[in-house]
Amino acid sequence: MRVCLIKASAAGQFKDYKQYQGSPPQNIYSVAAATPDGVDYDLVDETAGQKPPRNTRADIVALFMSTPDAWRGYELAADYRRLGKTVVIGGLHASFLPDEAEQHADAVIVGEAEGAWQLLLQDHAAGRLQRRYQNDQPVDLASLSPFPHHKVDFARYQGLGTVLVARGCRFQCRYCAVPCFFKTFRTRPVGAVVDEIRASGLQYIELHADNLIADPDYALELFTALKPLGIYWAGEATINIAQHEEILQAAAESGCFYLVVGIETASQSALKSAGKGFVRVDRVKENIARLHQHAIAVDSAMLFGFDAHDETIFEETLDWVEDVQLDVAHAVVVTPFPGTALFDQMAAEGRLLTRDWRLYDCDHVVFQPKQMSPEDLLQGRDWFHMKHNSVTRRWKRRRHQPKGLKWINSSWF
Repeated sequence: MRVCLIKASAAGQFKDYKQYQGSPPQNIYSVAAATPDGVDYDLVDETAGQKPPRNTRADIVALFMSTPDAWRGYELAADYRRLGKTVVIGGLHASFLPDEAEQHADAVIVGEAEGAWQLLLQDHAAGRLQRRYQNDQPVDLASLSPFPHHKVDFARYQGLGTVLVARGCRFQCRYCAVPCFFKTFRTRPVGAVVDEIRASGLQYIELHADNLIADPDYALELFTALKPLGIYWAGEATINIAQHEEILQAAAESGCFYLVVGIETASQSALKSAGKGFVRVDRVKENIARLHQHAIAVDSAMLFGFDAHDETIFEETLDWVEDVQLDVAHAVVVTPFPGTALFDQMAAEGRLLTRDWRLYDCDHVVFQPKQMSPEDLLQGRDWFHMKHNSVTRRWKRRRHQPKGLKWINSSWF
């Protein structure tokens, strides 16, 4: 049996952002790792510019996509079904809207793929393919096989590989799909992470977790174990990592050079209403300064459109981002993705303007903002992006970035 695993990706800002982040996608990577011996597979990542093969020899084509990429995935599904292929759809969007996904596929995977994928392959081989596959229990991360690093062209990812560290998050941010998809927070055994990195031969790695310091004791154990490997790594954590000096020191000594920290907004009231009040706006500047002292670059999207935002938020955010010396700030429109508490709220309040998933890309306004018009929200976001990325401000940010970051690939900034 042969399968083709495709990460579907529609052109647009969402794809550009994912491409900028520059590491192989977790969905097809995880399914590849779970594929049994004796089943051949190909990996195709549209986000990285790979084109799905029209003349694939695969018996099964498995498509994985987030909401902004849903219609691209459905388009590919229709193409492959016309060619007589068995089409499977999985990923975030299909997991939250499986009835919709079933209209475009022969089978749908809901939730984490491990276990469900192996059963699907067995059923397909036996001629008894079911319409839907779903694990009833969270996957034990100790049972996972290493990612197939040998199958990936890392030049497409700026040389950056990825290794799974944890799944889930202990916070419940209303706009975030992570706690809705992964029902529990779990870590992978430190020894398994270290062994995979050592065997991969990779020097630049994303330690994949939605919050690397959700379990501080685990984080300290992991970073300490990574020190002898001589790697450089990027990851995602809350800005509060700066308040744990021992963990921060261990992270820096183990090769941390870049963190996505999810500050999101300069408005404390917006953070509180979004379920992210644990981020203190008045402490961000000192926390970023501590990260810079350890030569760690700091990246965060700036989200515009929370109910607490009015038209003053754009200039306020521009001044604040400059003051706290954030290295990278992406200008993003708040988007209520299906499956999230924010989507349910907007639907209940009658504020969704469309359910055209192609517009749910963080680049369009798909709901009625509370204190401004959709047009004003989009214009304000565009104004912030233009001003923040002016030549003068970009040069100023370069000047205050830690000297130790000079050698990092400039495309990461």
